[in-house]
Amino acid sequence: MDVILYGLGPIGRQILDVAARSETLHILGAVDIDPALVGRDVATLSTHSRQAGPQVVATVDDLPTELYTRNGATALHATGSRLSDVWPQLRQLLDAGLSVVSTCEELSYPWHQHPELSKEIDRYARERGRTVLGTGVNPGFVMDVLPMCLTAVFDDVQGIHVTREVDVSSRRVPLQRKVGVGLEPTRFAQMAATGKIGHVGLEESARLVAHGLSWEIDGITNAIEPTIATARHRVELGELLPGEVDGLAQRCVATTKDGRTIELDLVMRVEVEQKDEIVVTGAERHRVVIPGGLPGDTATAAITVNCAERIGGMDKGLLTMAEAGLPRYQHRSFGRGSPLPQDQSKEEDR
Repeated sequence: MDVILYGLGPIGRQILDVAARSETLHILGAVDIDPALVGRDVATLSTHSRQAGPQVVATVDDLPTELYTRNGATALHATGSRLSDVWPQLRQLLDAGLSVVSTCEELSYPWHQHPELSKEIDRYARERGRTVLGTGVNPGFVMDVLPMCLTAVFDDVQGIHVTREVDVSSRRVPLQRKVGVGLEPTRFAQMAATGKIGHVGLEESARLVAHGLSWEIDGITNAIEPTIATARHRVELGELLPGEVDGLAQRCVATTKDGRTIELDLVMRVEVEQKDEIVVTGAERHRVVIPGGLPGDTATAAITVNCAERIGGMDKGLLTMAEAGLPRYQHRSFGRGSPLPQDQSKEEDR
């Protein structure tokens, strides 16, 4: 399968590592605006050594011309969280003849917050016979797709409650900044009020669950509060003092007219005990706990590549994970590294 990488930040590098280990994925190109990366061989950016590959370019227009004539290629897109910011990038990729699997959080369920833009993306992709899919671990799996799958063994569902607790102590600096680590509580409140801080995608997860279960949401509430350090900690951002923000607690609750509920609680803070917990209630009540929780970055990279492997059999247009079919691992004979596209015919690539 032919892929290009679009965005080589922390998540993009993780996606590169998964793709580079595969014997069945062919990395045709890579795009990133960072001048320090442009011109570098993608093999030098992967933790898995392999033969020389394509060079990183700054724009889609700089990709090899063979990409535009090759059927079935897919872009693995990992740049921004906001759909309005990444739509120009998605449009370029569609114009290049590529389907897209993106980690953009708002793309996981964009139909409520961006109804007109969602229609435009759907139409644009359909006209070109391509697919656009938003995925990830959260949103995209643990707080939406996984609870939806669990409802398959119920004959009636009245409520879903998902709790995810993530220790950000050793996570990448951008994530620590996103959850407010090191801020004063008053500054946290100011940034939260203007949407400049916090996890993007919690409401999208709630709406994706409702969409997948054919529930009509009657009301939805969102809340975000800082969590406060009670001891000194050393984190990637520096020293964290007692009284400073060490993370956040976010909550989204969606209700239907007939009283069904979707409750999502996300805690991302320093040295919290990690776990994912899903409780589904109806005629019965079942609780599933993943001790230690699913890893954020590596799981996002894996589900992105796994979805890309299956995108050829999906409908065209803008899809959510509710329409994408059962997400699952695709065996790729890991070990030797991604075969190179140079000097290979189309038949050999397949």
